[in-house]
Amino acid sequence: MPEMPEVETLARKLRKAVTGKKIERISLSGLPLRKPVSSAFAAGLRGRTVHRVLRRGKYLIIELEPRIFWLIHLGMSGRLFYHPGAFSGAKHTHAVIRFSDESVLEYRDPRRFGLMAVYEVDRPGQIPEIRSLGKDPLRSGFHAGWLEPMLQKSRCELKSFLLDQQKIAGLGNIYVCEALYMAGIHPARRCFTLRPEEVLRLVEAIRKVLRRAIRYRGTSFSDFIDLEGNPGKNQNYLNVFQREGKPCVRCGKDVQRIRQGNRSTFFCSYCQK
Repeated sequence: MPEMPEVETLARKLRKAVTGKKIERISLSGLPLRKPVSSAFAAGLRGRTVHRVLRRGKYLIIELEPRIFWLIHLGMSGRLFYHPGAFSGAKHTHAVIRFSDESVLEYRDPRRFGLMAVYEVDRPGQIPEIRSLGKDPLRSGFHAGWLEPMLQKSRCELKSFLLDQQKIAGLGNIYVCEALYMAGIHPARRCFTLRPEEVLRLVEAIRKVLRRAIRYRGTSFSDFIDLEGNPGKNQNYLNVFQREGKPCVRCGKDVQRIRQGNRSTFFCSYCQK
């Protein structure tokens, strides 16, 4: 599933590609995604101009007009493609958005777990999916002073806490594994056991891991590619994720893998005691 750095990569590309463009026609496959994409969705887009592109957690938000917001979530296998010229669709294409200059934005999703919807609200924070999100780790409100009291109240395993989108928005399995490794904290630690200095290390590690991934335009193992079909490069800079049995880059001992909440967790048992 694309995580925050991948969605941020798309948001930056979209801002350059579609800001200021007017939507003229919309073609839909008629197949439902996570929720049905109805004719009301097409009517909400048609004739509107893109004013700006935002990201909240793993969601893309395209502001079309005052109080009109187009929400996109890529789910497990969703992809967005930008075509400068005419494009009619491909296998698993579920939405083709044509602009007045004949350029096209295509949404493709083989597994159909993504989401596309239009909301008429005063601001993005009133969109139901956005309203339930926690802190964005790259915004100023995410700091040790906020996180430490949250952790002290929780008895769950740290990795599970960090993956909860209602607490911290945008983190996924890849970047939680990498941040915990960078901070030197075991993923199965109970949240309330973290000391203040460890919380500070964790906050710094989360920010650093995410910023590095954005700099390398996301992590591509299978599904993620950008608007032009190019993969990210951050997979070349991962320290533990999907490196089971390979030597830790710090100590040389083998990277381990365990199961937590039906997900694989990668870590170094020596560096992350």
